[in-house]
Order: sequence, then C-alpha cells, then structure tokens
Amino acid sequence: MVMGGLLLLLVVLAAMYLLYSRSAQWKTVMAASGPEARDLHARHAFLKSKQVKCRVKSETDAALSAIQTAAEAVDLHHPESLKLDVHAKDLDKAEALLLQYEEKHAASALL
Repeated sequence: MVMGGLLLLLVVLAAMYLLYSRSAQWKTVMAASGPEARDLHARHAFLKSKQVKCRVKSETDAALSAIQTAAEAVDLHHPESLKLDVHAKDLDKAEALLLQYEEKHAASALL
C-alpha cells in the first residue's frame, strides 16, 4: 500500500516536471488585447514566414468555460489577452526579425 502511494507520487512529480520543462522552452515576446491583437497576429505570421517556431496563446484562465470565454471575446470592456510566444532556440532570431518588422512598419506609417 505504501509502495503504491510512493509510485503514484513519483508519477505525478514526473508529469509535473515534463509540463514545466515544456513550458520553459517558450518565451513570451509580446502580449496584447483588443485592437492590438491584430498586430500580434501579424507579427506571428511574419515570424512564421521566416521559419521561427512561435505560437499565439490566450491568457484567459483555463478554468473558464467555453461560454464564458466566448462572452468575453465580444465584451469590449474585457477583451481577451493574447501572448506571442517564441521557442527558446529561436529567441535571438525572433528578436532581430521583430526589430526589422517594427522598422519596416514605422517607415510605412510615415508615408
């Protein structure tokens, strides 16, 4: 009985370590909500086109139901927050590319 409990504890600890190590491989480079989310998606597409491993994640609490999340998506007072994450191995490349992206879009905004 004690052996079974110890084995279960070890399995839980191993699962927690794997989840932590997976999430530690991603670094958030930008967060946005509301109208700025469109720019976040554009940056995501730009990085993807340059073969940077990245993802867009919602910062919405995972405990919220789909109905609550959908209701918040249309609520202008509580827009959904998004994060642009880059894989740690591509972080330097992504930062350099995002600087290029900003320079390009700043120059086009002046025209």
